[in-house]
Amino acid sequence: MILLALLPTNIEIIIVVIAMAYALGTFTLQRKLSNPKKAREIQRKMKAHSKILNEMTKNGATREQIMQKQSEIMPLMTESMKNQMKSAIVVLPIFLIIYSFALPYFATSMGFVKDTVNFVIPNMTYQSFFFSITFIIGIIMTAFILIYDRKKSNEENAIEANIQQSQ
Repeated sequence: MILLALLPTNIEIIIVVIAMAYALGTFTLQRKLSNPKKAREIQRKMKAHSKILNEMTKNGATREQIMQKQSEIMPLMTESMKNQMKSAIVVLPIFLIIYSFALPYFATSMGFVKDTVNFVIPNMTYQSFFFSITFIIGIIMTAFILIYDRKKSNEENAIEANIQQSQ
């Protein structure tokens, strides 16, 4: 009996495929819309400004000088937030459409009348199952992307340092 709960049914396979397609599609959209290279550049500039601010604070700069330097960081922060929001504005409606319309359509068109799936976790709703699979795939993809972006950032920092040393 336990072994039967571990075997996926057609609806569970379809949900996993939809979740994977959603995760890969939205990942691609997010990378296109957010321009990771530009985001890394903004992050580098913000880090440099923060370092200067810390030094100014340690050296006893006036409040006006510190406020002026902070005002230089604000446009960078705004641009960074805009980049992140662009992709969220596109990805969230896609998720809601799949979650609210596509999954129920596939479930009913396949003759799946009950609300639950019994794949690994018994009596989980098929929408919760979709959310769980999407969440797990998202975490895995995020970990790989963080590693990749950190590597790219380190490479760009090394190139920038070499350029500055040669000047």
